[in-house]
Amino acid sequence: MEDRFGAHMDDALAFVPSGANLLEAVRGELNGDGIEYQLLVIDQPTPEGLVPGQHGPNRVLLLLRGDGRGRWQLAARNDKLVPCSTRGGLAGDPFAYAMVEEDTFSVITNGGSRERWSSTYRFRYASADKSCWVDGVRRKVVDIETEATNIRDFSAAELGRVRFEDFDPSSVAEVSLP
Repeated sequence: MEDRFGAHMDDALAFVPSGANLLEAVRGELNGDGIEYQLLVIDQPTPEGLVPGQHGPNRVLLLLRGDGRGRWQLAARNDKLVPCSTRGGLAGDPFAYAMVEEDTFSVITNGGSRERWSSTYRFRYASADKSCWVDGVRRKVVDIETEATNIRDFSAAELGRVRFEDFDPSSVAEVSLP
């Protein structure tokens, strides 16, 4: 096993820094070559001296690529996609779940109070350049009392060619109820 920044590690948990918590680890194949990928969602430690009303750091999202022999290599990292636990409003922690499907992986966040919001961020693996690119975003808001709903799907064409590691959810327009 090499260090955190080395080529490979025998255990995917070795990518979780000391003091951090692993929220989720999901595996799947992204490109049809039989090699597994693993998506880790890591909750970073809250900094000292945080005052009430301040938010902690966003979660770290790591995409690991298996080498076929049980070792993992860091393929990409995003520090902007999954907000900290205090950003979900009355609904609580905004991280819902992550999933890996054929050629894509998605991260779902949600929150709110009377108006509940959710965002689904989907990324597609491109074998040609061995990178993951934003494939689409779905934003949804629902008034839980009136059931008024607004859903907006943003296509990859609308979002532009953005790599997973460069994607910032704040670059996508929010949706609201009329």
